[in-house]
Amino acid sequence: MTQYDDVAAAARMVALAMTRGKSPARSGEYARLVRRFDAEPDFAQLVRKVAQGFELTAQEAHPQAGLILATTPETDFAVSVADLVPQTEHRPLYLLAHLAIASRAFPRPEDMDDDEHVARISVHKVDEDVRAYAAVLERRAAAAGEDTDPPAGSPGLEGLWRAYLRRNPTGRTDKDRTPLSATYALVKKAFTHLEQRGFVRGTSEEGGGTYATNVQYRLHIRDQAAQDMLQELAALGVAALAHHDATPPPGAAEHTDSADTGMLPDSAPPL
Repeated sequence: MTQYDDVAAAARMVALAMTRGKSPARSGEYARLVRRFDAEPDFAQLVRKVAQGFELTAQEAHPQAGLILATTPETDFAVSVADLVPQTEHRPLYLLAHLAIASRAFPRPEDMDDDEHVARISVHKVDEDVRAYAAVLERRAAAAGEDTDPPAGSPGLEGLWRAYLRRNPTGRTDKDRTPLSATYALVKKAFTHLEQRGFVRGTSEEGGGTYATNVQYRLHIRDQAAQDMLQELAALGVAALAHHDATPPPGAAEHTDSADTGMLPDSAPPL
């Protein structure tokens, strides 16, 4: 192959990585490019340079998930979980929901490195998790005699957990729809963000909607997304729970051979 052919192949690999629904399992071309990335250091470097031109970072190539891309502060491409969360007044609440989804998806440290690990998670269970951890923080604040109201001029920031508890899980509008402010609707929207990017797939309507994770989601949570979300919440003054810093809510884990041990995967740094 000529140098120009290599450049074209590298650009094609980046394009496939940015295309929703593409995976090496569904594309022989993509699978061949993944094998080249692993076997040819020069080609891998070329792929990284092409990604860099789009202000992206090529982290690794996985036989199931394909090329794993991460964003840089300058990029306009949404390729990570945090980038999918809309820039609205509810963004911090969406981030809480995403952290709860990640915690339920990977209750054990070893799950983060297990290619065969698939979690099935429901909207209602995620909502239960966030409420349980919010209640833990409220009890701690009350025991310490701390003011749990949000600071003046920053509504909804340090009082974010409390704000979640004040919202109803569900409800009906005049048009017999679930209001957007209901926490079930908020969590459902978080799952929609993930499904649109190809990180999860819907499996049933049980529990308000049940979704299965995949390798691509696991790699993003392990390598980038959890840290990004935590840092953003920290910048807002929001305290998230460290992984082993709370009594887990009843029934928080769906895996029968493990117990949920916190709000975050072990690979995510505590605040």
